[in-house]
Amino acid sequence: MDGMRRVNHLQDLSASERGYASGRPSDPHDDLGLRGLIVRDPYATQLLTGEKIWEIRGRPTQIRGPVVIAKAGTGQVYGVANLVRVLGPLELDDLVTAEELPADERDEFRREGLPYDKTYAYVFTKPRRFSRPLDYQHPNGAVTWVRLGQFDLDDVTYDSSAFGGAQRAVG
Repeated sequence: MDGMRRVNHLQDLSASERGYASGRPSDPHDDLGLRGLIVRDPYATQLLTGEKIWEIRGRPTQIRGPVVIAKAGTGQVYGVANLVRVLGPLELDDLVTAEELPADERDEFRREGLPYDKTYAYVFTKPRRFSRPLDYQHPNGAVTWVRLGQFDLDDVTYDSSAFGGAQRAVG
C-alpha cells in the first residue's frame, strides 16, 4: 500500500467521499439501482455500528455511494453505509496493523494470513442501521452483491439508538 504510507481513513478522504446527501447511487447513469453487499457476521454488525470501516474482499469494485448491508445466510438487510473508496491490493502488514479493522479480525489475519491472492479494502463511512431487518429477494448464486431495486432509502426508518432519536432518511 504505497510503500510505508499508512492510510488515515477519515483524514485521507475528500469532502465528497465523507458522505453522500442522498440515498441514490453515485453514478446517475447507473440503472441497476441500489446494491446490497453480502457480509458475514460479526463483520456486518461491526460495519453498521462503525466499529469496522474496512470490508476486506478479493476483488476491487467500481461501485460507490450507498450500499445496503445484507447479513450472509439471513435473507435480510440490516442497514446502509457509503462505500467511498477501494484500497489495494493490500499486504498482510496493512491488515494486521489497520486501526480500521476490529482487533478480532486483525488477529484472524495474523493467524491465517491474507485471505485472497489480491486483497482489497472497501472503505465505508456513515453507517446507518435500519430500525428492523428487512427481507430481500436473494437471487440464486449471489455471493457478494445483490441488486435491491425494491428498496427506496427515503422510505426506510433507521434505528433511533444510532441517532439519539427516531430518524428517517433525508432525500
